[in-house]
Amino acid sequence: MRAFVLVALLGVAYGNLCENVSRDQVQGVIAAAKTGAAYLMGDLCPSFDFDSVILTGHCRQLFRQGACYGLQAADSYDGVPTYAQLAADVPNFQALGNLACKKIPGCFAQLKDAFNGCVADDADFVSKAIARAEQLYIQDLAGQVANYADDNSGTLVGDLISMGLDQFTSAQDVKEFFEAHITDGISADAETAASEVLKVAKNWCSSGCTDQSANFLASIFNHMNGGSCSSADEFCGECANRAASWFTPKNNNLPCCVEDVIQKGIDAYAYVQENYGAAIYDAAAVIEAGLSDEAVAEARAIFNHMSAEYACVVSVYSENKPQNC
Repeated sequence: MRAFVLVALLGVAYGNLCENVSRDQVQGVIAAAKTGAAYLMGDLCPSFDFDSVILTGHCRQLFRQGACYGLQAADSYDGVPTYAQLAADVPNFQALGNLACKKIPGCFAQLKDAFNGCVADDADFVSKAIARAEQLYIQDLAGQVANYADDNSGTLVGDLISMGLDQFTSAQDVKEFFEAHITDGISADAETAASEVLKVAKNWCSSGCTDQSANFLASIFNHMNGGSCSSADEFCGECANRAASWFTPKNNNLPCCVEDVIQKGIDAYAYVQENYGAAIYDAAAVIEAGLSDEAVAEARAIFNHMSAEYACVVSVYSENKPQNC
């Protein structure tokens, strides 16, 4: 559920998503966030003021509307959503998306200024903040994570967590791992990818793609929902057939701005496979060697299912690509 909420928020027509959320609920989220910020930052950066950074200017509306959507989604979704639920929720995605396009650049500048202020006050702020985060993790979460791994031993998630706990016992371990594996070439590719993602986001916003994609998603989700097609974790079969039939009228097309993002994603995937495919394969082999037989079987079943679903999506997309973009 939480993963779905995050995807929805990151997927980001304004709308007031707080209309059906009580003031007490919103204040509860704000209080929790302020407590967390004070817990982490506190004496490390006395100049950081949560209210002036998060609850004013460009960040205020983003924070409040995002919090309200999260609260509503937590009540609305129980398990895997249906296509009908997704279609009904599209206006909320649309509102968040348009708000993000308008407010994120300014909010980022506010956060950056606050961060730079912390560094100006103390040159060691970053290292101290990492140490504080590690301390809080050990104090509040480490035991719970270890217990969860033990309770779920033999499952994919449980085994992966156990491997992570064995590999990384401190923030320094994580730092040394990345220093050993992140080459100059990877760093350069990461910078290029970040720049490209920013360019894609700007084009998305400037072309009004949030509204175009919202209209597309609401229409195709509503069309798909019916018969034996309901749960959004299944696409192959009737869902794929119903999706394909949506494209039958010539005026039903994938928006060109979405097609542009898809093509860039395909190009990026091909580049990663060509340049890092062998390293990814080797890393997967190392991970597999540390898993139990049960976890390996679970991982393969998940991979096979996702591969089959992906093939169905690709088939429908390939047969209905927009021709005039």
